[in-house]
Parts: sequence; structure tokens; C-alpha cells
Amino acid sequence: MSDQVPTLLPPSADGSTGGGAGASDAAPTMTPDTLNAAVGGLTAWNNDKRVTALWGMNQNRNAWVHINGVGWKKLANNSDSAVMALTLLGAHAKQTQTTYNYRDEADGMIHEAYVW
Repeated sequence: MSDQVPTLLPPSADGSTGGGAGASDAAPTMTPDTLNAAVGGLTAWNNDKRVTALWGMNQNRNAWVHINGVGWKKLANNSDSAVMALTLLGAHAKQTQTTYNYRDEADGMIHEAYVW
């Protein structure tokens, strides 16, 4: 069974929902960026980002964060403790809206993150 991905976008940081009915009725317009996985071999640090949403479901090691200006990024799924730690860091970054620096690997997942 393949991992499911988040399909909704969070409301923008300025409070607008992107359209008439409300945030819960927003239609999805973005999918996770998987271009890096296709290119191969790319590792990059992304600094001074903001987490606007988190997503998870009842699948093992399937958690995502929405990065403002980037889109949905999957958290590394190599161990239960890695998923838990990265999810907690993402939740803290969203709650406090502080700087979120993360390492994006060739597989398109976040493997390391720092929250200031």
C-alpha cells in the first residue's frame, strides 16, 4: 500500500482562505514537490521558512508539513523516533511561527530540521 498524501492547503498566513466559502471548503491546489527525487542526488538546506500546517493519518510513518512558499513536504520515514521528533519540531514551528530550517534530501523528504 502506498502512502497517502495531504490534499488540502492551509489558509494563508494573512488570514484569508483563498476563496468564498471558508477554510474547511478549500479545494486542493498543490501536491508535494517530488521534483528533487526525479533529479537525484540533490541535498539542500532551506533556511528561514515557516510551517503553516501539519498532516498525518493512521498509516505508520506518514507525516507531512506544509512549508510556506514550498508546499507539502514528507517527513523522513526511516524510524518511528525520527517521524515523532520531526513532527514535534514541525508542530512547535507552526505554533510559534518561528524560523524553520530543514534539510531536503534527494528523496524529497525532510531528514533534519532546526527550529529557532
